[in-house]
Amino acid sequence: MTAVAVTGIGVVSAFGHGVEPFWRGLTAGACGLRPIRRFEVPPGVALGGEVPPLERQGLVLSAIGRRIDWLSLMALAACRLALADAGLGTRAPGRTGLGFGSAWGNLHETGVFLDRLFARGQGNPLLFPNLVFNAPLSYASIELGITGPTAMLCAAEASGEAALAWGADQVAEGAVDVCLAGGAEELGAVLHQALRESGLLARAAPRPLDPAADGVCPGEGAAVLVLEPLARARARGGRIHARLVAAPAFTVPAPVHGWALDPVPVAEGLADPLSDADVVFAAASGRPELDALEAAALARALDGRSVAVTAVRGALGDFGAAGALAAAAAALAVSTGVVPPTVGLVPPARAGLDVVTGAARPGRVRVAAVDGLARGGLCRALRLEAE
Repeated sequence: MTAVAVTGIGVVSAFGHGVEPFWRGLTAGACGLRPIRRFEVPPGVALGGEVPPLERQGLVLSAIGRRIDWLSLMALAACRLALADAGLGTRAPGRTGLGFGSAWGNLHETGVFLDRLFARGQGNPLLFPNLVFNAPLSYASIELGITGPTAMLCAAEASGEAALAWGADQVAEGAVDVCLAGGAEELGAVLHQALRESGLLARAAPRPLDPAADGVCPGEGAAVLVLEPLARARARGGRIHARLVAAPAFTVPAPVHGWALDPVPVAEGLADPLSDADVVFAAASGRPELDALEAAALARALDGRSVAVTAVRGALGDFGAAGALAAAAAALAVSTGVVPPTVGLVPPARAGLDVVTGAARPGRVRVAAVDGLARGGLCRALRLEAE
């Protein structure tokens, strides 16, 4: 199989627009969570990871793009930033594919459409196209001129990882010369209400992998990686952040909408992808069920090896496509030799893990793994490796 290189990274997050504010915030141990401004929330549960407003001018060039929704705009912005980072200009070259992952899709406009439908008996037909799950894929394809294979994937909390794995397969199998792949998610009032009424929100900031954690803080964002055959990237003199290797996906017994209860099969499935990892980017969010499962599984899979562990959701919030941002961070850890700290954790961590806290940890990173855990027993691990 053809080796796959990551040549571009585009991110919009609670830290701002672009790789620079994203990586600066993570490595500084900053927290991007702030009081939610976009919609009203009750006092005491107001923290969220909101992406600052994006200017449509310069991002949207087609006439149809004038109706673009917020989720699709974030996805498109991440694509344009990734292409620029890869030195590929503003439009996709020939034989380019595109893959996005999202757990929820368009939340805000779906609520607006349904509210009007229930109140008046009909929704706004001009709004409906934005509610279709693959709207971000369609807008980005039109704006960037992509005519190659495309896919919109939903895999709960591992949606970003699933899209990146799909993109790596397209490149490795020779179906495309370039593939943009990643994930996007928006923060919506309906989702926030569901989390609140389910008792899943943290009382303050989240504390990933902390035994005292009491819940999550929701967030949003988008991250896209430009993937190319390693030989092609070298031939054109492109910068190579890392190589991407998608480990085979696996599932373990779990409730359909819940987390696995037994860490042993999770550990067995992760043992090979983590066998030589220097750092693991965990899915930990501060949700006790997930963090307890993940910590126990990692401790068993690492089998006594001292491996750095970190998690980005404490800084950016919890959302289905957050794994795409974790993958972007993993690629940057490989290329810069810096592991960002986990925000919110007060040591000691669960299961005795070596979680990076306080300050970023410098050192050579040959392999950074994203463990890609999701509800329902799905595991979609990724490996970002030094060239």
